[in-house]
Amino acid sequence: MVPETQPETQPGTQPESSPQQLLQQWIGDLPYQLLLLEKVLLGRSTPFDYSPESLETLEARLLEHHDSVQEPEKRAEFVESAMAYLGEVLLGIAGGGWGWNTRPVDDRPGQPVVWPDPDLELSPIAPRLLIAHALRVRTGTAFAHEVERLREAVSALQDEVPGWKPVKQHTPRVDPTVPMPEDPVLTAWLAERRKSLSAWAKDAFNGAWRWHFHPDTLDWLETVVRQRFATVEEFDAAQEDPFVQGACWYLGEVIRRVKGAVWQYIPFDPDAEPGAPGSRESPWTEVPFVDQPDKRVGGAAIPLGCLRELFLTEESLRDVLIWFRASSYAQVGALLARMGMVSQEKVDSVLDEYADFAHNELPPHEVASALKEFGVAVSAHGDDVDDLEESYAGILAEAEALTDGAVTITDVQLRTDEKLGEVLEFKRNGVVVIQQTEHESDDYLDHMAIMEFIGHVDPDPDDDPRRFHLVQFVRRRESNYDSYFLFATPDQATALEKQLGLEMR
Repeated sequence: MVPETQPETQPGTQPESSPQQLLQQWIGDLPYQLLLLEKVLLGRSTPFDYSPESLETLEARLLEHHDSVQEPEKRAEFVESAMAYLGEVLLGIAGGGWGWNTRPVDDRPGQPVVWPDPDLELSPIAPRLLIAHALRVRTGTAFAHEVERLREAVSALQDEVPGWKPVKQHTPRVDPTVPMPEDPVLTAWLAERRKSLSAWAKDAFNGAWRWHFHPDTLDWLETVVRQRFATVEEFDAAQEDPFVQGACWYLGEVIRRVKGAVWQYIPFDPDAEPGAPGSRESPWTEVPFVDQPDKRVGGAAIPLGCLRELFLTEESLRDVLIWFRASSYAQVGALLARMGMVSQEKVDSVLDEYADFAHNELPPHEVASALKEFGVAVSAHGDDVDDLEESYAGILAEAEALTDGAVTITDVQLRTDEKLGEVLEFKRNGVVVIQQTEHESDDYLDHMAIMEFIGHVDPDPDDDPRRFHLVQFVRRRESNYDSYFLFATPDQATALEKQLGLEMR
């Protein structure tokens, strides 16, 4: 056995058939295998949340696939991807990392195994053998029995050592991690693209107002790119032109805002291994790209490369979105906890409440709604309300509660003023605040007025840097949405903006 944690030499010095190289190749292929299983081989109804319970469905699908598919290549493809998922789930239960068994299997020079946390003193588990056992016994419970065995081992050690928890080694590009610090080159490029957006959109779309970052606009972008260039050679010659650079930014922004990705940039590194990010041979070096490092098996794409592919394949720009994973309650909660904005207990309680869909992908407006559920934002209803004054008072009370006593709001009333017309009046720490309002009917809140008066609930900046930020997100046309206001420091708001695909004002 060659566990990942004990490499004998550096990967770059190993023969291609060495156990360490075979292990590194397997680990490098894991993201592809997992995405293939989720996006292609399994149906949408199959849970894919890396929970032990999801293995029951996976085992059932394996049995069905084995019975219905006769081609050895397709059977092998399914088994290979199932091995990746099964192994990652087992590692999530018992900790540890991937290793390699050197004993040949059929025509293969060994097979990947998972080594549980060393403290458990358990033997490695070969996902391929476990799958073969499941296909042989056909009980549908082979995976569940292995899960129970590992859980019992973990529980027994926890009884002996209170507080002990299994530790899973980080699987690159599979386990979530924090984004890289933003490179100054990327910062400057993003600033220039945002500054040039209006002129670029006028040039790209003949002045039509179409750049609202909805996925549908990628069809328009694809059309104008194809109109500009007849061949890939023409496109390559214009890669540094403002139009192409603007198109790269717009495509990346749609991915970022709809799916919750971050912009990344890897500068040239003379010490990088040939072909590795940072090397001259890598396509990821010195080019802006969008990535999802904080999501399990998140997507990544180089917008420039995606645009270039339009001239080489039949895929459309919207196809790129398929490989990205939208944010979920679980991911939002983990991010807030990591930033110290909420306690782990709060995260756990919300995820328990939404257990049935805690890992489901959320559209952009529900990402904003999740911030409220975790207790870091307030909302204003976008549809009709029963009572305007009570609704305004409720928004102010929720906002007041987030300030932890720094601000007190009292005496809220909606009244008519001789000069200003209808106004909302309240006292902030005893001082009267008057906000002019305008209502087209008695059923709908004035969201513009809310954007104005919510700032009066901000604590004094010398005492508390947190303030309320309007959360903006990609909206579908002709739809009504609640307004959300995040209570956070400027740095926290910027971090959430970058990682959740939101915009903060």
